[in-house]
Amino acid sequence: MTIKLKKIQRKNPQNPASVKWYLTQETAGNVGLQEIAKEIEGRSALSLGDVQSVLSNLMEVMPMFLKLGQSIKLEGFGSFRLSVTSDGTETAEELTARQVKGAKLMFLPSIELKRNLEDISYEVIS
Repeated sequence: MTIKLKKIQRKNPQNPASVKWYLTQETAGNVGLQEIAKEIEGRSALSLGDVQSVLSNLMEVMPMFLKLGQSIKLEGFGSFRLSVTSDGTETAEELTARQVKGAKLMFLPSIELKRNLEDISYEVIS
């Protein structure tokens, strides 16, 4: 499969006079759970409803485990975990939950998933 690339110009934030050209991926659209479910249905013995149910339930239970502080490892796919960022304080005693700025969802792809993406080719379209 070929990923289409487009040329864009970007300024250096530290030196606005410095402008360079870069390649960025041309987005080919979005794929939702419905399209993914249909693709999985065609590759398995499961019905579309079964696949949709599994994906829907996965979306419901993942946040539950993440909120419990657990990471989620889906073999062959990758791992999900929460990463919390906070403001720093001068002393450990000053550090409380109020310093939490927020949580980000982190994804680390599996080696297998990375290997399946090694054969990408590229085409510059502009």
